[in-house]
Amino acid sequence: MKKILLSLLTMCVLGSTMAQTAKCGIDTKALVREEVAAGATSLRFLAKMAPGFNRDALEKAGITVGAQAGQIVTLRVPVESLSVLESNREVQQYSIAHRIAQPMMDDTRRDTRTDRVEIGNGVTGNVGFDGTGVYIGITDWGFDYTHPNYNFGTGNKRIARAWDHFRLKGPAPAGFNYGTEIVGYSALRSAHGDTSNLYGYGTHGTHVAGICAGQGVAETKQFRGQAPGAELLLCSFGLDEASWMDGVEWMMHNAADSARRLVVNSSWGMYSFSCLDGTSLLSQAINSWSDSGVVFVTSAGNNGDPGFHISRNFDETPDTLKTVAAWYTFAEDAIGQCLILWGEPEHDFKACFRIQQDSTVWTSPMFSTANYNIWYDTLDCDTARVPYRALVEHANPFDQRPHIQLDVDRRDGHQLQLFIIADDGTVHAWNVANKTNHAGNEGASFWTAGHAGFSSGNSYYGIGEPACAAKSIAVAAHHADKWNADSTVSITGDLTYFSSQGPLISGAQKPEISAPGYQVNSSISYWTTSSYGATAHQQQGVRDYIWGRMSGTSMSGPAVTGVVALMLQANPDLTTDEIREIITTTARNDDKTGPLVSTNTPDLRWGWGKIDALEAVNEALSRVSIQQAEEEQLPLYLRPNPSNTNVTINTGCGQPTTVQIYSISGSLMTEMQVQTEATVDVGSWPRGVYVVRAGSRTGKLIVR
Repeated sequence: MKKILLSLLTMCVLGSTMAQTAKCGIDTKALVREEVAAGATSLRFLAKMAPGFNRDALEKAGITVGAQAGQIVTLRVPVESLSVLESNREVQQYSIAHRIAQPMMDDTRRDTRTDRVEIGNGVTGNVGFDGTGVYIGITDWGFDYTHPNYNFGTGNKRIARAWDHFRLKGPAPAGFNYGTEIVGYSALRSAHGDTSNLYGYGTHGTHVAGICAGQGVAETKQFRGQAPGAELLLCSFGLDEASWMDGVEWMMHNAADSARRLVVNSSWGMYSFSCLDGTSLLSQAINSWSDSGVVFVTSAGNNGDPGFHISRNFDETPDTLKTVAAWYTFAEDAIGQCLILWGEPEHDFKACFRIQQDSTVWTSPMFSTANYNIWYDTLDCDTARVPYRALVEHANPFDQRPHIQLDVDRRDGHQLQLFIIADDGTVHAWNVANKTNHAGNEGASFWTAGHAGFSSGNSYYGIGEPACAAKSIAVAAHHADKWNADSTVSITGDLTYFSSQGPLISGAQKPEISAPGYQVNSSISYWTTSSYGATAHQQQGVRDYIWGRMSGTSMSGPAVTGVVALMLQANPDLTTDEIREIITTTARNDDKTGPLVSTNTPDLRWGWGKIDALEAVNEALSRVSIQQAEEEQLPLYLRPNPSNTNVTINTGCGQPTTVQIYSISGSLMTEMQVQTEATVDVGSWPRGVYVVRAGSRTGKLIVR
C-alpha cells in the first residue's frame, strides 16, 4: 500500500509541475504516468544537461547517469526521484526513452504470420505447424552447437548433426575425406561450435539458425524462430562453391536416410565468380537439386544502397561510358576494387581503367573482348605502382556473353576511373570490393566525381550468386510491421535501404519475396570473438547465452526458410516449383508493396511482396491429393463441431472429393462433390451423432 500511495503521490506532483514547464513534451507526460501506473519502479530518460553539470547531485538522488554525447545524457530515474527532473535546474530538457517498435523475432513471426500458423489460428482445420519432421540445412559459419535457442535439454535437442570443413581431426562424413562430422547431442556439446576460419570465430550461423528454428528464450519463448520444431543440419563449409555443394549433398544424404524433406538456407552471396544471369555451374546444380525436391532459399544481397551498377545501351547512346569507381574502404581485407563487366552475346566491347591523382592521369591498356587473355601487371603511377589483374573473354562458356573483370589494387589519394567502348549492344558493370581471397561482395558506388561527361551508377541488377539461380528463392528484406497495443498493424514496414534489387541481366525476375531483415533478434554464439549488445540472456550452468540484433538479407532469408519448413510439414509432397508458386501467389501486399499479386506485376525490389506463412500453409494444405490424404490418414476438418446451424467441411485435399454424411443409424443425409471446402446447413437435422465420410476417411459430427 505504501508503494501505491508513493506512486500516486509522485504522479500528482510530477503532473502538476510538468503542466507548468516546457522541459518535456506532452508524450513524456503521458508515458510517465502510464509507466508509473503500470508498476514501473524506474524509468529511462534522455536529458539535455547544462555544460559541466553536477553528476554527484543526480547520483545522490539515486539517478544513474549513463552515456553522454555532448550535452545529451541518458538517465535511469527511480520513480521516487522523478520530481528531480523538474527541480534540478541543470536538467534543461528531458524526454522519456521511447520504446522502439523494434523488428525482433517476435515481430518477424507476426509480420510473416508464423505465430498464427504454429497455434493453428486461421489454418485449415485449426491444426498448428512448427516444422516438425523437416530438415533445415544451414550453410554458413559461426555456429554455436550449445546455444539453448536450439540445442539444450529435453525436447530441444534439434541439431541432428554438423559437418565442420575446418575441423581437421575427423572423422569425415561417409563419402568425403575432409573435415569432421559431429553426430549426437553429447558430441555436439563437447565440440562447442565450429572452428575458426577466414572469418574467425563468428556468430552469423548461430543467428541464422535461431531465425530459422530457434526455440526462444527459456520459458518466455521470446525471439522464437519460424519453425521451432524443425531439426537442423549445420555445415561450416569451406570458402568455395565446391565445398558448398559437398555440404548440400551431405545434407541430402541425411535427409534421404531419414525420409525427410530438406530446405537449405544460404545467407551469403558473391558476384565475382558468377555469370549473374543464373547460367553458372553452381546455378545449374541448384536447379537440378531443386527438381529432385530440395528447396533452396537465398539472401538477395545487401547492395541496395550504393550505386554499384552501371550500364549503357550503345545502340541508343554510342558515346564512351565514363565513370569513377569508388574505393571500398570499410573492410580491413579489402585490397582494391573488382570491376565486373558483362555484355551481350556476339557484341564485343572494350574497356580500360585510369588512375588519376590531382591532374595527372595514368591509363591501362585498352582490353577488348575480341581477344581472350589474362593480364597480371602494374600501372606505374609516378612513384606508386598499382597492381592489377585483367580477365577478358569473348564468349563465356555458360552464357556466351563477352566479359571483362578488372581487379585493381587500391591506392589512397588516387582516383579509379572506368571507360567502356562498344559499337552496339548493352554492357553492364559492377563495382565490388576486392579482397585477398577475391571473395568480396560489398558494393561501392560509381559516380561522376565532378567530371564532365561522366555517369553515376544505380542499385539495379544487384542479385548475386547463388540467389540468381532460377530455382533458388531470393529473399529481399523489409522492416517488420509496427504493432499497436491492440496487436494490430499501425505502420506497415517498408523495404530496407540495403536490400539488393533485381532483375538479372537476362531480364529474369529477382527477388521472389521479402521478409523482415532489419534489427532482427536471434541467438549469438557464446564462442564468438565479436561483441554484440545483448537483448536477452539465458543462463545455463556457468555460461551466459545471449540474443542480439543483426540486419541484412542474411536475416530475411532464414525467415522464409522457416516458412518453407512449415509448408513441407503441412504437405511433404510439394515440389520445389509448387513451393515457389505458392510463396509468390500468396504473398502479402500492402500500401508499401503495392498490388503486385493481383496484377501479377512483380517488383524489382519486393518480388511479389511480403511472405505470408498463414496463406502459404493453407494453400499447401489445399494441394494435398486424395491418395496422399488417405495414406497419411489426414483428418476431415469440421467446424464448428458441435453445431446447430452450419458446418464447414474441409477435406484437406486439393482435388474434388465425394463427401457423404450418414446418421448414426446409417441413413444418408447428404452427398456432395467438394473441391476443398463446403458448408452444410444442419439446422433442421435431429440432434445426434453423424458420420462424415470422404473416400476411406471418416469424421464424427455432433448436431445439437
